[in-house]
Amino acid sequence: MSKHIFWISSYPKSGNTLVRAILTGLFFSDDGRVTFEDMGNIGLFETARRLNFIKAINNKDFYNLGDLKVLSKYWQKIQMNQELNIKNGFGFLKTHSCLVSIKNNLFTSKDITKGYIYVVRDPRDVCISWANHSNYSIDESIDFLCNSLSVLKWRNKSKHSLLPKNIFPLSFVSSWSEHVKSWTENNLHVPTLIIKYEDLIINKEIIVKQVKIFFEENFSIKINNFEKKLQNILETTHFNYMKEMETKNGFREAMPWTNFFRKGKKEQWKDILNKKQQSKVEKNFREYMNKFDYC
Repeated sequence: MSKHIFWISSYPKSGNTLVRAILTGLFFSDDGRVTFEDMGNIGLFETARRLNFIKAINNKDFYNLGDLKVLSKYWQKIQMNQELNIKNGFGFLKTHSCLVSIKNNLFTSKDITKGYIYVVRDPRDVCISWANHSNYSIDESIDFLCNSLSVLKWRNKSKHSLLPKNIFPLSFVSSWSEHVKSWTENNLHVPTLIIKYEDLIINKEIIVKQVKIFFEENFSIKINNFEKKLQNILETTHFNYMKEMETKNGFREAMPWTNFFRKGKKEQWKDILNKKQQSKVEKNFREYMNKFDYC
């Protein structure tokens, strides 16, 4: 196996899309201007068409991929170079999966993973954004974040997928704290950059420069035309700019009942969560909230 995947990982609604936009400007644009089309260069790992090869290997397993115990057997097989069609030994992939092992099947390994960026966000804000995205109440959203068994359905709408439309593979996301722990305390021993969503909002220029230095120092990748790219990235990843792009052109990750780019602010929880809701989040996640200076 060869190290070829660079992950952009986060708990849902934690800033993954903004980081992908920044990487798009750095790596998939000549001048740093970000478009939704170019952001497609950093695809979602959990896409049903990636599972087609399993049908030829084990037909029974193929029709039971809605079972995580079955799907987990193929996690690393899906990540093989030939399945992802990664060129030049370096491919970016987005995931919300927890870095866990199911039936001794680890989500990824140090032999496959080249490095990753992990984005962390205050869970009191995550539960608000997740409620809007999932059409949950705030209480339902908090329950999702607190549930160590929380899962998400994979996309299964592509015409290129052989999987029947009534079968939905699952991503295991676990609770907010277990997700954070899995990606920030593990034995992969690969280059890792942890970014706080709040810093992306208030110190984006500093974060973009950190990302540049991270790739230079760890992978000897030189970002050409950086100063011009930096200014255009700051302009075209501004929340209002991306919100306007979504209004004009749509955004494939949005849900029918809400815009994807909704607020883009920190500390929304102060005006939305009641005392009981705030207390439940802080009680469940105090250790990692303290670790990332959220308490």
